[in-house]
Formats: sequence, structure tokens, C-alpha cells
Amino acid sequence: DTKKIAKAIGSTSMAVATYAKEKGMELRSPRFVTPSKLPKKKKEKHDFKSMKNYNAKWLNRITSMEIHPAFIPCDHDEPCNDETCSCVKNGFFCTKHCGWGCKSRNFFRGCACKAGQCRSNSCPCFAAKRECDPDLCRACGACTEPPNQRADTGQRCRNDSISMRRHAHLLRAESTVKDAGWGVYTKHALKKGDFVHEYVGEMISQEEAERRGIIYDKMNMSYLFNLTSDFVVDASRKGNKT
Repeated sequence: DTKKIAKAIGSTSMAVATYAKEKGMELRSPRFVTPSKLPKKKKEKHDFKSMKNYNAKWLNRITSMEIHPAFIPCDHDEPCNDETCSCVKNGFFCTKHCGWGCKSRNFFRGCACKAGQCRSNSCPCFAAKRECDPDLCRACGACTEPPNQRADTGQRCRNDSISMRRHAHLLRAESTVKDAGWGVYTKHALKKGDFVHEYVGEMISQEEAERRGIIYDKMNMSYLFNLTSDFVVDASRKGNKT
């Protein structure tokens, strides 16, 4: 196209044609490459939900903490960082309830498990000590079976027991061990890693737990369980069979 060549070099199309003729150059018509002839680019495998894609410093803080304060969703104008985000400071992932939600760098993205039962550290949810969330975990099939019953063979994921109340059938009876009192038994045999039941009770402050603990030690019994750095569950007065 002598017109485009002339425009690019600031000359006239006649001058370009004359020059090409003098030099014996053959100006060919432009050829367009169709999309089907373009080389196919290899798709890079990028696991967006992998634990490797989280901020290493924040992830280490989350996994290293044994007991957390009570979770309060963060709400701030600036993007989540060490100074602005209460979730980052307290060793939590940001959730869909936080101000920045899925736009936060600290947002927990769920898992993409296509095999297994989400009961090993290969599952990001299990590794982070969280249950699978059907809003985030679309591949594992979490929460697809009805609640209040054990997951059937139709659901592969086994990491939704608390949210879906999939506890084992428990029986309470006197222990065969001498002077052991009463105990809890399961009606059906359990496999290693099976969920038994959620430990529930009266939620009290750490200060009240210290006061009650002194009394319980004298009685040689205690049902205190640390919930957060601020609260403790006491099942001695209120609770379930666990």
C-alpha cells in the first residue's frame, strides 16, 4: 500500500512507487493472518485458591496463632494492610462480611478440590482450620446434602459438619471404668477423622473462667474450653452430650 508507506515516511505515493520501480522492488498486496492460523498459546496453570498465593507474612500469622480474639469483620477505607485491617492484625482471613470483601488481598478464597473429601492439608479450607463455604468452594460440593444428617455418597466434601449439623449419634451411659462416672458413646462405629459433635456450653469471660477454674480444680472436674482470647465455653451447667 504505497499510500500508507508514503504517509509513514512523510512522502507521496508517486515517489514511493517511483523509488520501488527504480530499485526493482516488488510491492506485494498485504496478507492478513486469520485467527485460526495464529499459534495457540499454552494456558498457564494458575491455582488462584492455592495457599501459595496468599501473603506469606499474613498467612504465617494466621496459622501460628493458637487462640484468636473474637472475630469482628474489618471496615476501613484503605485497602487491607498491616496498619488498617483488624483481620490482618488479629490473625484472621478477611471474609465476605468485611468491608473490602473479595477485593481484599487477605480475602479467603475457599478451595477448588476436585478429589478427596477436604479432610487433609491439601484442601486450603482444612489447612486454614475452616469449613468449606458453598459460596466460595464450587468444586467440592460442600453443603449439597440436606442438613441434620450425615453426608451421603452423593456429596464428596466432608468438611461442612458444623455448619450443616452433621454430628454422630451419641449415647450417654455409665462408664465400665471404675469410678469414671458417666461417659458418651457412639451408636455407630467411627472412622479416623470422623466428626463427632460440636462442643457447646455457657460462654463466659476469661476472668470468670479463672474464678470457676479454682473451684473445678478442687472438685477434680472441669468442662472449660478456650473459645477466643476473651471468652471461654463452660459446659458444666449448659451444653449437650459432649
